[in-house]
Parts: sequence; structure tokens; C-alpha cells
Amino acid sequence: MSLFVINRYKGENEEIKNEKNHLSELLKRIEKQKQERANKHNVEIQEDNSKSLKKKKKRKEKEVDEHLDQNVNINECDTKDSNQHPKKKRRKTKGVCNENININYKSEAEDEIKDKELQNEATDNQEYQVSNDKPNFIVLGAKNKKKKQEVKRVLPEWLANPEVISINLDSGPNLEEFNSTIDSKLIETLRANGISKLFPVQSSMISWLLKCDKDRQQGWWLRDTCVSAPTGSGKTLAYVLPIVQILQSRLVPKIRCLIVVPVQELATQVYNVMLTYTAHTSLRVGLLSGASAFHQEQSNILKKSARGEYVSSVDIVVATPGRLVDHILKTPGFSLDDLRFLVIDEADRAADWLEYLPEQHYRSPQLTLFNLRCSKVPAQKLLFSATLSQDPEKLNRLGLFQPILFTSVLVKDKDDNVNLDHEVGNFVGRYISPEELVEQAVECAAEYKPVALYQLLIRNNTINKTLIFTNSGENAHRLTILLQSLLSKENVAIGELSAQLTSKGRENILKKFISGEVQILITSDALARGVDIPDVQLVISYDLPKHIKGYIHRAGRTGRAGKSGTAISILTPKQSGMFKHMLSSCHKRVPDIEKIELDSVIHEIDYSNHIEKLKHSLEVEKKNNLLRTKSVKHIKSVIVEEIV
Repeated sequence: MSLFVINRYKGENEEIKNEKNHLSELLKRIEKQKQERANKHNVEIQEDNSKSLKKKKKRKEKEVDEHLDQNVNINECDTKDSNQHPKKKRRKTKGVCNENININYKSEAEDEIKDKELQNEATDNQEYQVSNDKPNFIVLGAKNKKKKQEVKRVLPEWLANPEVISINLDSGPNLEEFNSTIDSKLIETLRANGISKLFPVQSSMISWLLKCDKDRQQGWWLRDTCVSAPTGSGKTLAYVLPIVQILQSRLVPKIRCLIVVPVQELATQVYNVMLTYTAHTSLRVGLLSGASAFHQEQSNILKKSARGEYVSSVDIVVATPGRLVDHILKTPGFSLDDLRFLVIDEADRAADWLEYLPEQHYRSPQLTLFNLRCSKVPAQKLLFSATLSQDPEKLNRLGLFQPILFTSVLVKDKDDNVNLDHEVGNFVGRYISPEELVEQAVECAAEYKPVALYQLLIRNNTINKTLIFTNSGENAHRLTILLQSLLSKENVAIGELSAQLTSKGRENILKKFISGEVQILITSDALARGVDIPDVQLVISYDLPKHIKGYIHRAGRTGRAGKSGTAISILTPKQSGMFKHMLSSCHKRVPDIEKIELDSVIHEIDYSNHIEKLKHSLEVEKKNNLLRTKSVKHIKSVIVEEIV
């Protein structure tokens, strides 16, 4: 019994001793693996700091593989131990396996997070490079090496596809072709004024507006109409004739047509044309331009009925913008509610006065069935200009209703199937000058511009009917005095027309120029727009206009209605480049600039002596004006004292 007990006791001690040895070895191996893992991790961190992001990503993938290998080794060891001591080793192995699984999951999660960080960094770097290549801000002084993408303007359909009218005035129809269209009385009046055929813009507008009148009779709102045609192409008659024919059958006088023009002289001209072609009708025309006193204009357009109500005595009103607004605000009974036609001549000017009109004429309501039945019918707007704006934003301010554009282009062949983009170089309704107009330019020093003007006038030993433009009334006045001195031996009458004169004074000098009593008229831009002065053979821009529109309108005072004419611009050396750019930017041919020699002319006319005379004349005028002002103040003070 004792031997058995002893032997059994020794065996148990050996088992315990072996188990402890095995556990210590296992723990050492685990510690060793942890140290190796930590060392590898430190090495990898140092390598990652010195290598790129891509290599770092690859090493992380290798690290995952190594972890998997270690797990396999540990699992193999645990499996061997579990065969010897199933219960105890299972617990230990389970802990080690869980630890390794957690390590694997953790490393995979870290790798995914780092992959995302790498992708984000790459995206950020890409965006940074793109932002550096194409910055959204401008660096002052930096040069942009890449060409910017060209932006092409997209015009509304009605501007991009207009109705084309020929610029050739001889291509218009004879009056006989309109015998069934135009009233016989109007044709008789046309013939009495020496008109045997219509210009293209006139025939087109007469046909269009008479067709629109038939649509109005059926209850339709009429399309607003824009006309861009050269100066002197007959735009005034283009709307006068159809409007007179449509309105002549009216029964009760009301203001049914309003014609707005920019300046007083043009208003007077349109008024006279209207008087001529309404003479055979019962239509009455009124003029609101400031040429007459305000109360007189009121009595001309309105009268009181037996009931004490204001009744219109005119059917057609021709007005300047400022005077029109004055009557809208200050004249009782002045009503524009019944307008059928609103004509805006020289329509490129500002149209702030439109907001004073009744709402249906200023901003046409939307075309709906309800508005068609219940709203007041808006007036048909007719816009005419040689320099009609192509800016949709500016035209939108006019409140146009389904507009249509009639434009003139210079076509080489027939007018059929005209490719407008080809003809005008992708510029719809470009600024056009008549074919009969000859454009020239000369260059000289700024101080000798009067001498250049003198030489241009006497170049052919005959001084024709000439219109000279300056940029201000003050310049016009000084140039008039100087030119009268220079041409004193030529027996030439020189006149001045500017805003410095009274309305009567401007009217008188214009009549003298038209009749031929004055051969040379020096003016500011007051006469540049629309005024038809017959037989002007030469137009000289003494001062270069600020805009291309000014140049077009100035040059358009000659070469009108099929007659020849010449327009000359006097330039300084600094202005030559501006002049070329101004014309080329609107697809106009730039004339050759002639550099003229003036040395011999300066000595011949004793130019310095004339300059001294000019200075003396201006000083005398200044003193006289001061004396006149003092005398007026003195008279006013005496009157006030007598009243007191």
C-alpha cells in the first residue's frame, strides 16, 4: 500500500512540474512574439516616415499577412497543448485566439480608415492642383497662360431672325403698285411732294402695319415693331403714311397716336410732315416740344366742353420726352388711355418717360384669355432708329410685346434667302450708313484743327452747304467766331446753332440754313438726330464724337434719300486709334486717314493774329454779359423796392 501511495505522489509532482515548465515556455514565446511585433511596428513607422503614401499602404497589407501567420502559429501551439491538457489549455487558447482575432479586426479597420484618409488626401491634392491651374480669383500682376473660353452671346429669337430690308433705295416699289393699298388722297399728296416711288423700309412698314390693323379688328393684341434702318432711308414716312390711313376714319377726337422724339428740331420736323399728310383728313396734330409756351400748348391740345369736362382736340401728338412728362403731370384732362400707336423715334435714347404712361402701354400685361377679354388693349409700340440697341436688357425696359425686328443690311445679290450672319458678321442690325455717303478722315495737331477746317472748306474753291459738329455749345460758339474771322474775305454766311440760343433763335437760324441764306452752320449734337435738312453736301465732325452712335447720326445728315454726300472727321494723332477702333468694332469700313500739311497755310492766313482776335472777342463778350447781368439785378431790386 505504501509503495503504491509513494509512486502515485511522485507522478503527480512530475506532472505539475512539467505543466509549469510548459506554461512558462509558452508565456516566454508569447512575450517574444509581442516584442518582435513591437520591433517590427517601430521599424515600419520609421520607414513610413521616409517613404511615400503608396509604399506605406503596401507595407500595411504585408503587416496584415504577418499577423495572420502569427495567429496560425499560436493556434498550432495551442492545439498541441490542448491535446495534453484539454481543459486548462482550452481556456488559455481561447483567450489567445480572441486576442489575435481582435488584433486582426483592429488592423483591418485601421487599414480601411487609412485607405480612406489616403483617398481623401489624394482628392484634396487633386482639387488643390485644379484650383491652382484654374483659380476662382484674380491674382493682380499674374499672367493667365491659358486662353479663356470665348463666350458667345445668345440673342432672343426675334433679334436673331429679323425681317430683312434692302439698303438699296432704288429697289423700292413704284406708287402704282400701292394703288389698291394706300388711300388715293395720300398717293396724290406723295406725288405733289415729288415722291414717285417708295423706299424699301416704307413699303415694308406700310404692308405690315395695314395687316396689323386687320388683326386688331378681330380683337388681337398687336406685335410691337422695331425698325433699324440707315439715316435718310425714309423712316418718318414709313410710320406716318399707315398711321394716317388707319386713323382717318375715326369719329371722336382722342389722342390715339403719340410720337416721341429726342430733340425739339426733330419734333418740329415730324410735326410738319404729319400736317402735310393729314391735310385732306379731319385728323388734328399737336406739338409739345417747348417751342411754344406751356399754357399755349395746353390750349392747343385740350378744350372744355359745355359740361366743364376736358375734351381732346387732337388725334396725334408729337412730343419731346421732357415736355411730355410735364403735360402728363401738370395738364388736367390730358389722357393717353386710348392710345393705339406709340412711336418712339431714335429709340436708342433713354426711355425713362415710359413709366409715366398708363400701365397697359408701359408694361403690356401677360397674354391670357382673361386679360384678352378684360384688360385694356395696349398700344402698338413702333421703334425706329439708325442705331437701334441690340442689348436685350435695354430693349426689355421698353416693355415690348412679342416684338418683331425689321433691319437693313447691305446685300450683294438678291434679297431672297439672305444669310444675315454672313452679311453682317454675326452682328444683327449693325450700324449702317447709306451707300451714297463718302466717309473720309484727316489728321493734324490739336492746336491747328481750325486751320485744317479752313483748308477743307476752301479745298475746291467753292464752299458748299456744310454742317459742322462740335461736342459742346461752348466749342460751337468759339469756333463760329474764329471761322468768321478766317473766312471774312470769302463772303460766306456762317451761323451757330446750340443750346445756348433760345427756341426762337434756333428756329430762325435753322430756317436760314435750309433756305440757303446761311452756307455754313456750326452746331452741337442738337441737329445730329433725325433732322432732315435738304441738300447738305458736306458734314464735318470738328470734334470726334464719344460714341459710334454719334458718328452715325452726324454723318447721316448728308447722303440722304439717295443723294450723294461727304462726311469728314478731323482727328488728332491720339484720336486716330480710337477712331479706327470705333468703326471697326461695329463692322464698318475704316477710311484712310490723310495727314495734312498746314505749315504754308498757317503763315498764309496769319493764324496767330486770328487767335488774338478770338481772345479779344471773348473778353468783350464776357464784360458785356457781366454788365447785362448787373443791370438785370439792379432793375429787379428797384422793382422790389417800389412794390415794398
